[in-house]
Amino acid sequence: MTLAEPTAPLTEAELDAIRQLDTPTISNALELIKGLRPWTDGFTRPDIICRFPEFETVVGYAVTVEIASAVPGRKSVPRDQYWESIVAQPSPRMIVIHDRDEKPLGSFWGEVNGSIAKGLGAVGVVTDGTVRDLDEVREMGFQFLSKEVCVSHAYVHAEALGTTIEVSGMKVSPGDLIAADKHGAIQIPLEVARDIPRLADLMGLYEAPMIKAAQAAGATPDTLRAAMAEQSKVMENNAAY
Repeated sequence: MTLAEPTAPLTEAELDAIRQLDTPTISNALELIKGLRPWTDGFTRPDIICRFPEFETVVGYAVTVEIASAVPGRKSVPRDQYWESIVAQPSPRMIVIHDRDEKPLGSFWGEVNGSIAKGLGAVGVVTDGTVRDLDEVREMGFQFLSKEVCVSHAYVHAEALGTTIEVSGMKVSPGDLIAADKHGAIQIPLEVARDIPRLADLMGLYEAPMIKAAQAAGATPDTLRAAMAEQSKVMENNAAY
C-alpha cells in the first residue's frame, strides 16, 4: 500500500471521511503504518473526559494555547491575539489548551468562549484544565473534552499562544490534525491523514474473521485459530502498508 503524498489542508470530502470513523478506529489505522510512532504516543489518556459523548467525531487543525487561573495579576495575552491565532490555522479548527496551574482551578471555557471559538471556525476544545456551562455549550453543538468541570473562571487568562504543548500525554503543535469523540482525542500526522480511511477499511477486513468466529454459535479455540489464520492472509495480501 502506497501512502499519499503529504499536503495540507485536506479537502472537505477527505475530512468528512475521517469524521465517519471513531477514534479507536483511527488509532488502529495508524498502528498499521510501520515506524510511524510508538503505539503509546499521540492520544489523550483516560483522565480526559468527553463531555458530550453523543456527538459524532469532530476533526480540526490545532490551535494551541497555554492558560493559568490561580493567581491574579500575571501577564496575559491580549484577547484579540488569541482570536487571530485561531483564524491563522486552516478550517475547521480544534482548540487545544494546556493548563499551567499545578491543579486546574478556573475555566477558560464556557458559553462565551465556546461561542467565540465556534464563530471563528472551531469545532471543539481539548484541555487538561476545566470547562463549564455544559448545557449552553451542548446546545450550540461545540465539543468539550476536559480533565475536570468547574464553577468559576477564577483569574483565568491565556499566557502563551502557538507553542508545542502536551495535553494528557498527547503532544500537539499548531496546525496538527486532531480528531476527538467520546473516547478521547488523537493526533493524526498530516503526512498520513489521507490514508486513514483506507487503512481503517483494511483493519476492518483484518478484524472481520475473528469477530465472525467469536460471535458464531459454538465458538471454540479451534475456530478462533482458523480465524486467526484468515487474518494472517489479509495482512499477507496487503504487505505494503
